[in-house]
Amino acid sequence: MNMVRDVLKEFSFDEYIETNSDLAAHFSGRDRDEIFNHFKEFGIIERRGIHLNDYVNIEGVLCSDKGDFFITGWADRRIFQTIEIIVQVGYVKYRFADAEPCWYDRVDVNTVLGDHDQPSGFCVLLHVDDAEAFLIHSALSVSINGVALFQQNIARWLSTERFLQDALGACAILSDRPIGETLGSAKRLHRQFLPVWQRVIHGMKFAKLLSVDTDRKVRTSIVITIYRKADMLLVQLSELAEFLERAAVELVVVLNDVPNAAVLAEEVMAFCQIHPIAISLYQCSGNSGFSAGNNFGASVARGNVLVFMNPDVFPPLDKAEGSLAFLLSDPGDGLHGAMLYYADGLLMHSGMYVVQDLACHPDGATDHALRVEHFGKGLTLDIDADKKAVVRAIAAIPQQICIPSAALWKIRKKQFAKMGGLSTDYIYAYYEDAAFGLEALKAGVPVTIDTSARWIHMEGVGKSMPPHVRSFLWLNRAHFSQTYADTPHVVDTLMDHSLL
Repeated sequence: MNMVRDVLKEFSFDEYIETNSDLAAHFSGRDRDEIFNHFKEFGIIERRGIHLNDYVNIEGVLCSDKGDFFITGWADRRIFQTIEIIVQVGYVKYRFADAEPCWYDRVDVNTVLGDHDQPSGFCVLLHVDDAEAFLIHSALSVSINGVALFQQNIARWLSTERFLQDALGACAILSDRPIGETLGSAKRLHRQFLPVWQRVIHGMKFAKLLSVDTDRKVRTSIVITIYRKADMLLVQLSELAEFLERAAVELVVVLNDVPNAAVLAEEVMAFCQIHPIAISLYQCSGNSGFSAGNNFGASVARGNVLVFMNPDVFPPLDKAEGSLAFLLSDPGDGLHGAMLYYADGLLMHSGMYVVQDLACHPDGATDHALRVEHFGKGLTLDIDADKKAVVRAIAAIPQQICIPSAALWKIRKKQFAKMGGLSTDYIYAYYEDAAFGLEALKAGVPVTIDTSARWIHMEGVGKSMPPHVRSFLWLNRAHFSQTYADTPHVVDTLMDHSLL
């Protein structure tokens, strides 16, 4: 009995038995310790005679036709220490006892609940075990701890790609917060989103829309992957036309989710009637992302050397010989990047490096978040700077940490394949080129920034940052941080100050 008095000075044994009449027969005459132990194990989580949605609520549910569920809501975690979610589709129940919600602060909820010590808002991503065997139904209900809180008689089932984008958009409530507060949630959600993303890209199909001058013998294949807006492609081709007409170079253009792709193919065909260049256009059935799009372009490329070029990269107006020569020279076994400049001529990129920051959570927990920086970005060495000055400045950069940008880099096709291509673990885009660069450094691949190759990068032209984009950037950063936190080619914040 001392144990009972120490934990709870007065426990109403008789009232507990009376209000739980189904227990009376079982515990009649039993030891009170046994009754109290039953309360601690079972009774404490029972909520008889109350409205559950006063303490927990589901605000939104997204569901895919492959059995993915994204659920958002809030809960008083003092009342509900654990959450068990049951999703019922038609007559089939799926019990997710091991659900891992991501919790975040909700001032509006905390003010009502009175709990300001722990976050009350949550989102959780759930999957059924066998996506292919999943059967959809018009009726859908979601229960938490045995009580139905969300019901639909006419459920709307999203395709996997649409589900992914909508669920990512819903995560912006987390991604827009300081990284120290949400890094743990980002790591967890990336792990949960990754199977959905892999299912999306594995379902992608690529169709050839156009192929011109396929008989030309080429040494170099320029791979350009375009997402949605292709309005700069013809401008880019015009700037490169004179060079492309006479060089042993082909263009491989991959179109990710580009509307009116057939019209674009007609425009490119008309362009080729004036400028005889070797070019192929491939249309993806959706958005395969930066990595998968470029990996596909590399797989169909005929050249021994691959040049990966963003659709917003242009040669300089004057003295472009060195820049164009970059497209033809052989990088050997190395990975070579170019110098990139803003439209006003200020330096954008002369190599990147990765910094490890200390990310602090308000509760005192710490973790490490990686950040990608550019040497001298926007500060020195404009596009007309003296070549010798540029060479001296680049020589001062620690080569053991320097990586190029995939906005414009080149590598032999065999070497690219040997390294496994760009990682598709990064959802849609961001951080995959930094990851590839670190893998090159780890493998001892020579990494070089070609100071004679000066290009204009119109970064961000026509580019928006909607909620789902902010979310996958956040998730990719978390995955990148977790993967490369212990890599020796990552610098600390103190060294970062000297490098900037």
